[in-house]
Amino acid sequence: MDLDKDRLAKLLSMTGSDHDAEALAAIRKANDLLRAHRKSWPDVLGLSKPPIEPPPAQPSTSWQVDRRQPPPQQRPGYQRLRDYRDDLRQQPFLPRLLGFPFWLFVELLALILPRKQLNTRGRFIAIVFALGMLLGIGAWIWLGYYLLL
Repeated sequence: MDLDKDRLAKLLSMTGSDHDAEALAAIRKANDLLRAHRKSWPDVLGLSKPPIEPPPAQPSTSWQVDRRQPPPQQRPGYQRLRDYRDDLRQQPFLPRLLGFPFWLFVELLALILPRKQLNTRGRFIAIVFALGMLLGIGAWIWLGYYLLL
């Protein structure tokens, strides 16, 4: 069976449609038609050589961002400061207010270094949390005594 070039021409003319779905469906149907007749685009177009492959992508310099690469994986127990701050904001308001020095510390760090990785299971954050909570509770107790006396 010979390739129906009129049908192929009609399908290719439909690829100029303003509707993206229609154009995509037309090119897919054209590729299906070629596949069914075991032909390739160079065969149909009468090209003796296969089309030239595009040159390989140049390696990006340090100031360019390669959008094809996925973001680096986070190590277990580590979290970006911005994400840690967002998680802290999801906690109930009263415990955050009780430990306001720790809350303030996390907010400031996330503002200054939003992409810095923080070891959320480490000794540093545990000590800062404990000191912030103790300082916050102490400040509230002092404020209560000050207001009562």
